[in-house]
Amino acid sequence: MARPSLSKNASQRRGRTLAKKTVGAAKSATKTAASTVKAVQNTVKQVKEAAQYSEMSGLNPLGVESVQDELPSFQPADYRVKDPLNPPESLPQVSQSEFIKASRIYEGATRAVQLTGKAFDLTRERFVVEGKKAKTFSAGVQTATAFEKVKGDLTDYQIQLQNNQQKNIELGTAKLRTTTAQSIAAETEKELSEKLAQAQAGAELAQLQTQDKQTKLAEFKLLLTPQV
Repeated sequence: MARPSLSKNASQRRGRTLAKKTVGAAKSATKTAASTVKAVQNTVKQVKEAAQYSEMSGLNPLGVESVQDELPSFQPADYRVKDPLNPPESLPQVSQSEFIKASRIYEGATRAVQLTGKAFDLTRERFVVEGKKAKTFSAGVQTATAFEKVKGDLTDYQIQLQNNQQKNIELGTAKLRTTTAQSIAAETEKELSEKLAQAQAGAELAQLQTQDKQTKLAEFKLLLTPQV
């Protein structure tokens, strides 16, 4: 059986390698395209959200594509003059009265816009002052909070002081009770000692009386005994 040639095997390997590279490149291109589409979608979403936010906030967004729509209508070709000494009658024209009337309108509108701008300037400064007022109010609240904390600490101190004074009173009362009990115990001990001494003296007296009576009894018996 004939063996395949080396050149044929090499050609097949190159073909498989090229196929793998082609598939890898296709997958990479697909992944890149998907990432690009996703990025574009995110950008469109952000633009829409920004537009919605502007509309909600009362602003009129102005993009480059809409600048032309905001400009007055003007056709330069309508004012083209080839012969300066013989202007064409087709040039746009207004009468003197129309010019004066329109000029007055434009001047009035310009003054109105300028006044509106001054109103915005005033409003901007008012917002700045309102912001300063809010910050100052916040600082005042923080200061008031600090004062309240100090008042709370002072109240806690007064409460602790009263508690300590009450404990001192209780301690003094306890000491007085102890001193009184000690005094009572000492006096009781003295009283008991006196009673003991009295009892001992009474016992000795009774013993002496007994001895005296016994002596007298013996003497009396001797008197009664007949003498021989």
